[in-house]
Amino acid sequence: MASMEKRIRKRLEAAAASDAVSGPVARLVAGHIDRLHRRTDWEYDGREAVIDAVSGGKPIIFALWHGRLAMSARGWDPAWSPFCVVTSAQIPGRLVGRVMRRFDLDTMPMKIKRSNTASVLQVARMVRGGTTIGFAIDGPEGPKRVAKPIPIDWARLTGAPIWLYTNSVERYRTLPSWDDMLLPRPGGRGVMMYRKWDAEVPKKLDPQAREALRLKLQQDLDALTLEADQRMGHDGLIA
Repeated sequence: MASMEKRIRKRLEAAAASDAVSGPVARLVAGHIDRLHRRTDWEYDGREAVIDAVSGGKPIIFALWHGRLAMSARGWDPAWSPFCVVTSAQIPGRLVGRVMRRFDLDTMPMKIKRSNTASVLQVARMVRGGTTIGFAIDGPEGPKRVAKPIPIDWARLTGAPIWLYTNSVERYRTLPSWDDMLLPRPGGRGVMMYRKWDAEVPKKLDPQAREALRLKLQQDLDALTLEADQRMGHDGLIA
């Protein structure tokens, strides 16, 4: 019985990963995101600064929470600089990648839970070639708003600065997912915020210093997200 369930699960996973299924799903999701974006009155804080930061081929590491990922597809214009979203190599991550590609953003799957030297080196090559890297720092499976040290490792390896990104909306709903993903309801206001992280990441880090930077990154992204939520009239973090 267990072996039969395993075979069935593998077949379902293969079907979900197929172009015939994931392609139309990604198209529907991207269309929904685009409609929600167009029906929200957006303001931008820090956008000109981030555009200036990447001018002339100077890449950055773009860090956000997974729960604010949906509208981030419209938070970056590929005309500013090449952009690659690092996703999970699992089926949900590959679907996210397909959605992001509908917005002309490149994607790269990474097996976050395993030793992934080849992918880390690929990220380093992309950054050194002028590509900005986007990463949901609590992804792919949480815990919610608990930062992973991966972007700090990338910054240490490449010398690229980390920028924080978040978004919030006045009218919203959250999906029943581990990250409480935020989606706008049509007709309200929204804000997208960009901030250069004010921490220096040295080339050499001992475990204690690495953990201190990870915790600061987590706290600073939470603070920016709280600022965005409060600007939209909410008392605290809404997701």
